[in-house]
Amino acid sequence: MNVFFAFLLSLVISVLLTPWVKKIAYQVGAVDIPNDRKVHLKPIPRIGGVAFFLSILVVNVIFNKSPVVEKIIFGGLLVFLVGLLDDFVELKPKPKFWLTFLAVLIAVILGVRVEIWRVPYTKIIIKGFWADVITFVWLLGITNAMNFIDGLDGLAGGVSVISSFSLLIISLILGRIEMALLLSSILGAVLGFLFYNFPPASIFMGDSGAMFLGFILGAISVIGVLKISTVINLFFPIIVLGFPVLDTAFSIIRRILEGRAPWRYDKDHIHHRFLRLGMSTEQSIAFIYLITICMALLAVIISLLQDPYISAILLFGTLFLIIFILKKLGVLEVRKNGKV
Repeated sequence: MNVFFAFLLSLVISVLLTPWVKKIAYQVGAVDIPNDRKVHLKPIPRIGGVAFFLSILVVNVIFNKSPVVEKIIFGGLLVFLVGLLDDFVELKPKPKFWLTFLAVLIAVILGVRVEIWRVPYTKIIIKGFWADVITFVWLLGITNAMNFIDGLDGLAGGVSVISSFSLLIISLILGRIEMALLLSSILGAVLGFLFYNFPPASIFMGDSGAMFLGFILGAISVIGVLKISTVINLFFPIIVLGFPVLDTAFSIIRRILEGRAPWRYDKDHIHHRFLRLGMSTEQSIAFIYLITICMALLAVIISLLQDPYISAILLFGTLFLIIFILKKLGVLEVRKNGKV
């Protein structure tokens, strides 16, 4: 019952807070100005993440007394503050990366970590220092990945809602009530924010919101689930957050093949390419939602099956189908001049 109340309270707080945050953003100048990397045409407030961050924080202070959740939220706070700084002063890529690096490193040192990683279909077990390294790389990567996909109205928020819902179901199946409470608060808070962020958006979540969601969902996917569900331990978080991982991996590989720095922002992510194929914003995000739903369902099914071989068939079959469709659409093409 607390899970439902956590969801409901978080939803209400987020719906009420977001207009207030929007007003404050205009007053302090925290607005997103259109440029060659943006698809919107007018200045829009970009600190909407403040609203759902506060919603999640308040609800978990009330309902959740778990030390693990406290560590995850504190780590999320560190990343959130880096993003918020960027929302106000627009950090250059390198300083922003190193500040994010430091925030995630502190979070791992303070206990946001997986003690044992099991390599799927082998007897290999990774623990100690190298387990911490894998956790750190994952959290740093997914924090940035969620930020990369936040390029269309409602995209990062919708992907987060779908991923949160699948993780919520898995947490309830596994009896991880403290994680279910955290996830229900995330689900409610982001849904409340999406009322204002769906096309045409009147407010953006900003780097603070996207980075916070990336970190906290990344942390839950490894800490909240893997200590019990170990069949495909190392692959599980990649399945749950499949689209941000796919988009980031493609972008890095594409930039390297095009002879450009992999960390440089551009207007050539998968969602941008959908737009150039002639899709509307709504059609583009719907297609990406569909991909995310497929991956989320796969994660739930694998958690229920607990069979490594059937899981492998489902995993690689789903990935092959998604990549095949994207390839057929021309979304994954690479050009030497960086254009589709």
